[in-house]
This record gives sequence, C-alpha cells and structure tokens, in this order.
Amino acid sequence: MKKPSYSIYRISFFLLIPIFFFACERIVETLAPADFEYYPIEVGKYKVYQIDSIVYDEYNCTVQTAAFQIKEVTETETTDGEGDITYIIKRYFRKTSADAWTLRNIWTEKIEANQVQRVEDNQRMIKMVSPMQENRRWDGIVYIRRDTLVPIRGGSIDMFKDWDDFVCDNIGNSFVDTLSNIVYPDVAKVIQVDKTNNIERRFSTEVYAKNIGLVYKEMRILDTQCRPRGTCTGNSDIASCIGTPWYLKAEKGFILKQSLIEHNY
Repeated sequence: MKKPSYSIYRISFFLLIPIFFFACERIVETLAPADFEYYPIEVGKYKVYQIDSIVYDEYNCTVQTAAFQIKEVTETETTDGEGDITYIIKRYFRKTSADAWTLRNIWTEKIEANQVQRVEDNQRMIKMVSPMQENRRWDGIVYIRRDTLVPIRGGSIDMFKDWDDFVCDNIGNSFVDTLSNIVYPDVAKVIQVDKTNNIERRFSTEVYAKNIGLVYKEMRILDTQCRPRGTCTGNSDIASCIGTPWYLKAEKGFILKQSLIEHNY
C-alpha cells in the first residue's frame, strides 16, 4: 500500500488550525462601565432625614419612641490609606426643625472599582454595586463579622446574625414614601436582610432614587424570649407568642424608619 505523502499531512494540519482556533477561542464578557446614578456623590451636597424609632430596652424593661432629624453633608474629598478618593460625610443632629444643628458623627464613603463602600460607625458596608440589575446579589457586609455585637440602649445585640447577600429589587419602579408623601418615579430598592424565626427578627432595606441617592431606610433588628408583657425577667413561653406581631413581642432591639425630607440634588 502506498503511504500518503508528507504534503498530505501538511495540508490536513493546516486545515485543522482554524477549527482548533475557533473551538478554543475565549468568549470575553464586556461589562458596562461603573455607573452610580442611584448613588451620586458630590462635595457640597446634603440630605435631611426624618428619623422615627422605637427602642426596646431589655435591661430596663422599657419601650421608648423617639423622633429627630439627621443632616448628612458631603463635606470634603480626601485620600484614604489605600490611595482611593474618599468623601467625608458629616452628620448633624437636631430634634425638630426649630432647633440648631449639632455635629453628631463623621462617616466616609468612596467608590472602589464597581462598588460604593460606606463606613458607618467603623463598620464598612458595600452599599451598592454597578451595574445595578434586578435580582443582582453581592456580599454587602464582607468586611463585617457576622457575630459583631452592636451597642444599643440596655446592652448590645447580634445585629448581623443571619445576614446573607444584599439583593437589588424593583429597579426602575416608582416608590411612594408614606412618611414624607413624596413619590419618586425611578428607584432601586436594596434588601439587605429579611430573616425571621420565633425569637429573632432581622430586616433592613434601603431605597435609592435616581440622581438623588438614599431616600428611605427601614430596619427591624429585634429579639424576644416571649416573656409576659412588661416583665422581661419572667419565664419565656415561646409557643404562646408565635404569630404575635413583632412590635408587641420584641424585648430587645429597635425599629427605625428614615425618610428624606430635604436635599439639594
């Protein structure tokens, strides 16, 4: 039998090259550049929020309500220890609009790659990622230990217990703030946590309006042992309070609602 010539092998090899090339060609996904239209940051801008809270003091066995206002001002731009541009947020406090503002604390925020990072009371959160898409998830508390105890009135609480990924929800929809009676036509809602069991409630959500930023926030960080109402030291009876609304059976923690009432965006 006559052997195939070298030229035939050579032709076959070069015919296979394009097949091999296209079979192994890597498909690269092109992502849109980071765009934080739901989280604008600009020096000189401010927001004023109305805060309504209920605090459950387990130590003193009391339930206290409070209403006050917080003004957040993007004061200056600086560079942090990682070499990133960072914005200084000064937060002012007053009880009513008739009172003078007093400086309460200083927080920071920055954009790093496709993330907005904000440091609140020394706790760094990834508030938002880009691009924002429906059902997009990310670890918003990757820099925070899940077992961190947060001080509250009457002691401390395991606030971040059972927090999983943040989830973008209802992007592009309208939102009605029932506290301020303002309608925002285009928002992105971020669900930070929504977990409950018989003795613990962890809920936190933030709503961001396009070209404005945070317009509404709600948190329910609550614990209970289902003791008789008003006793706090009595015997727990969890079975008897299953189905009872949390605002009635909570013994430790807080409920907070934060609503934007003024800004210059």
